[in-house]
Amino acid sequence: MPRTLFGRFLVLSGVGLLLTACAGNPPRGLEPLAADAPTAAQVQTDPAGLRGREVRWGGEILSIENLSRDTEIEIYSRPLFDNAEPKPDGGEGVRFFAVVRGFLDPAHYSPGKRLTVRGRVIDKVRRPVGEYNYVYPVVEASQHHLWPAYVPPQEPAWFRDPYYDPWWPWGPWGPYRPWPYRW
Repeated sequence: MPRTLFGRFLVLSGVGLLLTACAGNPPRGLEPLAADAPTAAQVQTDPAGLRGREVRWGGEILSIENLSRDTEIEIYSRPLFDNAEPKPDGGEGVRFFAVVRGFLDPAHYSPGKRLTVRGRVIDKVRRPVGEYNYVYPVVEASQHHLWPAYVPPQEPAWFRDPYYDPWWPWGPWGPYRPWPYRW
C-alpha cells in the first residue's frame, strides 16, 4: 500500500510540474529571438540596414485593411511579457505594419485588441498620421497571435485595509481587550 500512495504522489507531482511549466510559455512559433533582435524604433531609423532581420513585435491594433492577397495591420508597438503577450502600456511609441498572408476578418481583428507577430523586416512605408508624414516599419509576418483587448483589473467597490482599525485603541478592540491581548 505505501508504494501505491508514493506512486500516486509522484504522478500527481509530475503532472503539476508539467502544468506549471506550460503556464508561461509563448504560443507556438512566437518563441523569443536572439538578444540582438532589432526593436521597432531601430528599424524605423534604419530600415534599409535592418531589412531581412527577424523580429518579434506586438502591440495594439489600430487599423486593418484587407488587400487582394494580404492583410495589412497597423499596430502601435508595446513591450512584450515573457509569454509574448503585449503589455498594456509602455514602449517606444512606434507604429508598424504587419503584413499577413490571406484574409483576416476585421470583426475578429478589431482595433483595441492586441497582436503579436513574428517575421522579417521587409521595407518601410510613409503614410500620414494626421498631417505628419510617418515612417512605418513593415514586417512580413510568418506567425501571429491575437490576444484579447486589455481590461484593467477593477478594485472592489468596498475595500477594507486589514491593518486599519478606526476604533483602536479605545474601541472594543483596544487596550481594555480581555485575554490574550491585554497591553
